[in-house]
Amino acid sequence: MGRTIGIDTGGTFTDLVLADGDELSVAKVPSTPGDPVRAMLAGLTLLGGARAGDHVVHGTTVALNALLTGNVARVALVTNAGCADVVEIGRQDRADIYALHPHKPVPLVPRALRFEVSSRVWPSADGRALQRVRSPGRAELERLARAIAESGAESVAIGLLHSYADARDERQIARVLGDLGLPLTCSGVLWPEHREFERFSTALVNAALVPLMRAYLGSIEPRLCTGAGARLSLLQSTGGTLSAARAAEEPVRVLFSGPAGGVVGAARAARSAGLASFVGLDMGGTSTDVSFHDARHGQALERALEPPRVAGHPVGVPALDLHTIGCGGGSLVRVDAGGILHVGPESAGAVPGPVAYGASKVPTVTDAHVQLGHVHGGPFLGGRLQLDARAVQVAYARLAHRLGCSAHEAARAVLDVARASMRRALGVMTMQRGQDPARLALVAFGGAGGLHACALAASLGMRGALVPRFPGALSAAGMTAAEPELELVQTLLEPLAAVARRRRRAGLVALVERAERELMAQGAARRELLYKTTLDLRYRGQSFELRIPDGPAPEREFHRAHQRLYGYALPERELELVCLRVSARVVRAVARAREPRRCGLPRAALREFRPAIFTRRERTRVLEREALPPGCTFSGPACVEEYSGTTLVPPGWRARVTAAGHLWLETLRSKA
Repeated sequence: MGRTIGIDTGGTFTDLVLADGDELSVAKVPSTPGDPVRAMLAGLTLLGGARAGDHVVHGTTVALNALLTGNVARVALVTNAGCADVVEIGRQDRADIYALHPHKPVPLVPRALRFEVSSRVWPSADGRALQRVRSPGRAELERLARAIAESGAESVAIGLLHSYADARDERQIARVLGDLGLPLTCSGVLWPEHREFERFSTALVNAALVPLMRAYLGSIEPRLCTGAGARLSLLQSTGGTLSAARAAEEPVRVLFSGPAGGVVGAARAARSAGLASFVGLDMGGTSTDVSFHDARHGQALERALEPPRVAGHPVGVPALDLHTIGCGGGSLVRVDAGGILHVGPESAGAVPGPVAYGASKVPTVTDAHVQLGHVHGGPFLGGRLQLDARAVQVAYARLAHRLGCSAHEAARAVLDVARASMRRALGVMTMQRGQDPARLALVAFGGAGGLHACALAASLGMRGALVPRFPGALSAAGMTAAEPELELVQTLLEPLAAVARRRRRAGLVALVERAERELMAQGAARRELLYKTTLDLRYRGQSFELRIPDGPAPEREFHRAHQRLYGYALPERELELVCLRVSARVVRAVARAREPRRCGLPRAALREFRPAIFTRRERTRVLEREALPPGCTFSGPACVEEYSGTTLVPPGWRARVTAAGHLWLETLRSKA
């Protein structure tokens, strides 16, 4: 195996991790939003640069941010006659059913850029086949091409009814429009599933992002990889890798690539620590991402059951189940006219950054930790960033004056507000999904995750918290461990009783063989491939379905799953088989280190004592994490400092270094 370099571009920092066998090297540099490659090159320089044969895996929020801000390409939509308004009508649902003046997202394509063609394909009477009623002629398509050329469109999405089952008309339209030289997205090829609104929306999002991602990746690859002879991949929203060439044409698949890297890294760390189930908390500079994983239900990471919405637009391609809030280390603190304290969602970002970075006067969550002595006001990031503790004291004195309290009380209030937001997010991914937090471990990472791990675990009664090694760069570390994966689907929409098991198996085998060909073309060995075959089932007449593992009795499994999820089952009702689905991924064995013998705190790990405020001022040990050997056990209060982050061990908590170098934190009361 050659070297792998993971690069995670965040709002505040760009993290790089070089994996050379079992050895990891980390670099963390301020992001350069105007030219993200500058930060990547600076980080690569710290790691010694890329070499021939290296595999660079990149996670980015460029596509996500463009969609959130509306900074996307001008898109044209080609659809069936009479269907031009499907993307605007949508599902008639409301995000806030109590809003008197509900906000509806503006469609990505204006009415003037929606073009209709005379294509019609209908299901047969028994629903088992499609009948082609009408296809667009050559003259009609040539008129369409001229109209699009004159419209000023920069990209084209093609979405026709029933193209999930028969995409020939979409492909024919794409061939004629190919002479325009514009990016073309066919909905039935990108996401071959029913529900035309979600499919059209996914195609539109993709088309709107292709020009941007082509330019972005076109600037990265030559500067980052080509000269060094390295290969570039992007991390998908599912946690698997995707070639840069395909990511440029299907950017909708990498919308959540940055957060996905953290989930991959957290799952790997949890597995090495023997944790089967956990909830992940990735607290960066701008936001916090929360995820849930239960390895007892298979090694695959949990996928979102419903298409996620970004800026109000459904995105149907597979993605990990994540919940994101606007609360991070750089979240800005303000007091409103009524004297109420607010934390976020606005962020200081990389520029100007927190007050401690020396270019701002507006306090942040990170500054609260500096004020309380949790984060040292001296050299940071290996001495490359000097924190300005004096400026923080001035900023919090002003905040305290507005709140009518001391500066330390103001800083503690900021942490209380931030942690309340994160606690609610953790509740969304646990209690609202039927999971008891008391049975789960918290895996906290990101640059600020270790500062809040114990407080959040205690507030939810969790069994403990794991802070992985290199927590501030875990997303980049997860990218070095990511492997190629894909999901293939065939939509049927037939009664389950009418589809014999032999026919189901034949359809799934065909999908498996296709997945095998695609993954082996990316360099995977057949013995490394793992497949998961599932059926999408629902009661006839239901709007949405459940995903059930393929087996000899899918009816029984569906009724059980429906009873477990909704509290009732209807065994007398007919079941409908909506989709056959295959998830395929590369799995390589991860050796689990032997449990180390417990030992005390080595003298070399103690850097100093300094005062820090928890519930009160405490004389706190400052420990060097790199000097803590596996098996080392110690009690709080302590600040464990390392290159990419700081972990707080409050009074009444104990820390143990696992075999893989992660920190396991548990309250002493749990041992009483």
